[in-house]
Amino acid sequence: MQVKHPVRALTNLLVRRAPVEAQLIVTRGCNLSCGYCTEYDNVSAPVPLEVLKQRIDALHRLHVINISILGGEPLMHPDLPAVVAHGVRHSQVSVTTNGFLITQPLIEKLNDAGLSNMEVSVDSITPDKTGFIQKCLKTIRPKLALLQQHATFDVNVNMVLCPQTKDGFAPTVKELNGLGFKVSIDLLHDGGGKLAIGGDEYLNLWKGYYRDAYPFSWIEEKYGEQILAGNKPAWHCRAGSRFFYVDEFGNVEFCSSTRGKLKKPVLEYTEADLDEHRDSHKDCEAGCSMLCHFRASAIDNDPMLAGRSLVKMLFRKGPARGARPRQSTPLPVAG
Repeated sequence: MQVKHPVRALTNLLVRRAPVEAQLIVTRGCNLSCGYCTEYDNVSAPVPLEVLKQRIDALHRLHVINISILGGEPLMHPDLPAVVAHGVRHSQVSVTTNGFLITQPLIEKLNDAGLSNMEVSVDSITPDKTGFIQKCLKTIRPKLALLQQHATFDVNVNMVLCPQTKDGFAPTVKELNGLGFKVSIDLLHDGGGKLAIGGDEYLNLWKGYYRDAYPFSWIEEKYGEQILAGNKPAWHCRAGSRFFYVDEFGNVEFCSSTRGKLKKPVLEYTEADLDEHRDSHKDCEAGCSMLCHFRASAIDNDPMLAGRSLVKMLFRKGPARGARPRQSTPLPVAG
């Protein structure tokens, strides 16, 4: 992950105890309909740019370190580069996408806007005939090639581990690593964020990922082992403080899976709210598989774990260093 302003980020993280990340929904529209996803529809209009600017200004007042732009499919937003440019004034900005709409002109606009990081979702090597899994390497490979050749922001790939991806999980991770990308993993969860898979097969895949691959993060390694083994280790979720989610209506929620529990307009969200929810108990912590929350919460829960994981990430040799993923043989770009 690229951090463009490390001094500012560390000051906000350690001194101001600011949010590590705020997820900002810019559209619910999506060009795909993946079977495990509940984060899209085909009727909602994109959130207007001027409205998004107001919400980003509110996040800046809270000194949010990273604004993560999400959908739906955020590349469908007609003003995405302008959204990024507004965000990078006081935060760094990342985008999570399925990658289908990536073009060279769009990459160059995002470069100019100052995007720091992009996460591309890829779940398998080849298509799933049932349509449950729609994001495969065979389809997205030319788009990854464009990113490698033209992006000045960092790129990583995210996979969802679920029944439909488990058989090809290890080969897909290996191939993505070989192409020059670090891989992050989401564990399939139900509508409330609870883990929806488990058992020895998934546990062995998880352990193999950390043993043989180049993970995006080590913070959740042991926690993932525990929940996949059927345990529910105690931990303190800092959602609402170190991490939160802003829906398309501009409401702050703890996360995408617990919408309705908090529901406070981001324009009214204050540092007092951050302080309150840093220590508040969430009744959904046990068995939660929202690993992004676990990572962000580790800053307060276990600073030594967060520090060791950061050092490991920096010094373990991996396939994606610098502004662009590196590789020995460039991927072919479709004509």
